[in-house]
Amino acid sequence: MRSFVVAIGLGASLLLFSGQADAQYKYTDDKGVSKVTQYKLDIPEAYRDAAVWVGPTGIGKPGLSAEANMAKIREDAQRRLDAANSALIPYQRAEQARAREEAASAAANAKAAAARAAKAAAQKEEQRRDETADLARQSVDLQRQAVEIQRNAAHEQAIYDNNMCSASPVCRQRRGY
Repeated sequence: MRSFVVAIGLGASLLLFSGQADAQYKYTDDKGVSKVTQYKLDIPEAYRDAAVWVGPTGIGKPGLSAEANMAKIREDAQRRLDAANSALIPYQRAEQARAREEAASAAANAKAAAARAAKAAAQKEEQRRDETADLARQSVDLQRQAVEIQRNAAHEQAIYDNNMCSASPVCRQRRGY
């Protein structure tokens, strides 16, 4: 009886702890869907020749074909690339943030440069206006001086004529003295 109970316990534990068997063969149907089965006999006959062993290899299990070895190498390489890329994500985010900061800084510098250029242009325009106003004032002053010089010259001519006329009898007669 004891051996019967041990046998039932052993059988029950095997049923409880035995998981689903690893899939071993992979094939692709007409629709392009990849499927995996435990045994080659489970594969429809039309796809059986194209099926690839993807299960573990070792004692009692067939080795992988050359195509399966290449597929496994590609999958391993892709897995390593994915792991490396996922490890780079924080660095890529930091690089993107740095690039955004540089772009913002460059935009601010460009805006400041434009403001400085506008200020310099405004100062230059104001200086030109001031120079034009100074030239206009100088022109007016020179015109006043010219008028004053003409008045003085006319006054001096009048005095000269008056003095010359007082000494000349012909001039007196013309003027009616």
